[in-house]
Amino acid sequence: MADADIWDRIRKARDFALEAEKTERQRIADASTNEEQQAASVRLATRQSVREALDVVLDEDTSPPGA
Repeated sequence: MADADIWDRIRKARDFALEAEKTERQRIADASTNEEQQAASVRLATRQSVREALDVVLDEDTSPPGA
């Protein structure tokens, strides 16, 4: 596997995590119960951690505005 392939895969994984963050933010906004909101918040924090770790590996910053 070429180095470029590895970096592309890491970027794709990071981009996937970033999209998943958006989904979880929407779930928080749409939550009808406190339990749903808390569950989405936990998933959001997990996805943010993954994305931030991949940002460190890539030496990039994809933090959403206001994050």
